[in-house]
Amino acid sequence: MKTLLTNKVLGSLAILAVVLPFSSSASSMYQPAQFGDAVDQVSQKVVIPEEMRQEQRTISVYCQADIAATGVTSNVSCFDKAAYDDLQGQTQRAIEGLSFAPAQVDGTAVPVRMGFRVVYSRNDSQPNVVMLPNLGTLQREYGVSYVAPQERLDQADWYSAYAADGSANGKPFFNEGQLARVVGEVNADGEVSSVKTVEARGRTRRDAKVVEGALKNSRFIPGFVGDDAVNMHYIAVLNYPEND
Repeated sequence: MKTLLTNKVLGSLAILAVVLPFSSSASSMYQPAQFGDAVDQVSQKVVIPEEMRQEQRTISVYCQADIAATGVTSNVSCFDKAAYDDLQGQTQRAIEGLSFAPAQVDGTAVPVRMGFRVVYSRNDSQPNVVMLPNLGTLQREYGVSYVAPQERLDQADWYSAYAADGSANGKPFFNEGQLARVVGEVNADGEVSSVKTVEARGRTRRDAKVVEGALKNSRFIPGFVGDDAVNMHYIAVLNYPEND
């Protein structure tokens, strides 16, 4: 059963500005994919439910998208914990095909898979639409605007390696139903230093082991806090629809 999201208002506008991150490591210079003018485009395309104004609610829609080297988005998946199904669908349709600022390695654009939140509010103390470059799982440690690790799709990405297995039936990203989750520690050079299954039951245990192996071979744009690349968790998620 879906649970209501209890996010409070994010606060002053100062926390909504995401610094353009750019950092050197021992071997490479990294710049994560960023939203560009996507916030304005989403604001124009999505109609926020009127009941949110009446209830003074702030809702986060959690999304994942592939960002090409051109910046164009594809394979967008969104999940809305607050049960506003139309808002989830509107968000997914609005983001598909938008142009983000692409990720870069040593000045060359590379395709990545990016997780992010679209935050909607009818509260007059903040903008109606805000986009944040993370899913919020590390917000307590790093604040609202940290940039989560972004998996490079010019390398061997974990889901493609998992899906190549003939027994694979999990779908990527969050959804209703059973989940398998594997956490990888991504270091400041974009390498996965360790992996651990944190959720898997029954048939998903085998899949989690496959994902562990695939994730070890993945490469990332590292996570950023401000201008600094830092070691940061990345969560690989499979969902299994209830009717499977």
